[in-house]
Amino acid sequence: MSLRRKVLFVHSRVKGFTLIELLVSTSIMIIILGITLSGGPQSIMRITLSDNIYQTELMIREAQLQGSAVNSVGGLYGGVGVFFDRSTSTDVLKFRDKVDTSVKRDIGVGNGLYDQGTVDEKDFVFKTTNNHRVGKLCVAEDINPFVCNDEDPTNIIKTLTVSFSRPRQTAHIYVNGLYGVKGDINKEYTSACIQLDSLKSPSPGFVRSVVVYRSGMVTKKSGTCK
Repeated sequence: MSLRRKVLFVHSRVKGFTLIELLVSTSIMIIILGITLSGGPQSIMRITLSDNIYQTELMIREAQLQGSAVNSVGGLYGGVGVFFDRSTSTDVLKFRDKVDTSVKRDIGVGNGLYDQGTVDEKDFVFKTTNNHRVGKLCVAEDINPFVCNDEDPTNIIKTLTVSFSRPRQTAHIYVNGLYGVKGDINKEYTSACIQLDSLKSPSPGFVRSVVVYRSGMVTKKSGTCK
């Protein structure tokens, strides 16, 4: 067989896609693309919510580590904390608690609160992304269930502070600048919960929480505070 005949023979065996095959392939790709685009925004919402709750947990852990350090910033600061304010629900603020010089101690500590006076104790502000915000601030005493800002009209929770003072890693939890559900300075909360909501809260997967215990343990929850 001559070379020219071999080339023609090979070309005669090559086949392309039929019109039906092209239509079927295009239809499948359109279906897959539609499914991807329809679920994309919700997936992004869940991913960014998980990232925001992780960043919140990380800030609390950083405050615990730094606040409990014996040589905390050369003795100028006696603790570190994280401050949540419902009026600025997209902000998570970490502060350095200045030493309270009015109280004489061997190791200087602060008052455990975020003071916004002449010297702002603000250290860093994390802003949540993708329209996620603090939806609930909750606290509990002893074995009692959480009390949240939307459940107790006699005790509207406006702010929540979780702070750590050297040399211990135990958490101090304040509501509106006070200990105790009724403002009793002789009581401390045993736990606090910070809930982050998305635009689709409280649907499963679209709300997450961070729980802080007085013992110093910090955990994440895939769901609401209660």
